Amino acid sequence: MERRSEKTKALLGEEFKELVVEKSFEKITIKMITDAAGVIRPTFYNYFQDKYEVMEWLLWEDVFQSVTELISMDMALEAMKMLFRKMGADKAYYRKVFEVEGQNSFEEMLYQRIYDVARKLIEKHPLKVEEDAPIISEEIFLRFQSITLVNGIKYWLLYETDEISADTALKFYEFLMSHSLLEIIDDDILGRVIN
Repeated sequence: MERRSEKTKALLGEEFKELVVEKSFEKITIKMITDAAGVIRPTFYNYFQDKYEVMEWLLWEDVFQSVTELISMDMALEAMKMLFRKMGADKAYYRKVFEVEGQNSFEEMLYQRIYDVARKLIEKHPLKVEEDAPIISEEIFLRFQSITLVNGIKYWLLYETDEISADTALKFYEFLMSHSLLEIIDDDILGRVIN
């Protein structure tokens, strides 16, 4: 019985995903999801409160369950690869859900998941920060990193062509995180900017 229940929940999620790509999040209804899944409307409410909860469940189920498992096995780089590859494999869907704004925005859901993963990573492996480093606090650092990653993913998914693969996007993110702007600009320009 439990297996059947899991299949029904997964079916509702998949139909939701297809409808979002086809029609957009705002235009789909619970009835549309249940009709597409071939179940009655009350069945939906056995699994989800609303379509926002479906979106959040899919983010966990499709992406962050695997990412979190890799983090727990001390495979942070593999977790990052998984994050980019999973989102890249379903670009059409993620482009559409990034359009969901407001209190239950997809961007906020993604931010919270990334923040939670970053927090787990920091708990296992404390930050290596020199005593005189200008870091304000671990919390601010985590929030900044999470915002940066969310916005990087958002830009990649929404504004870049399909020519940029998940692996290329990840390499670019890694480059940005390991190099400050001041480190990579021409020294002549840097001298003029600072003086």
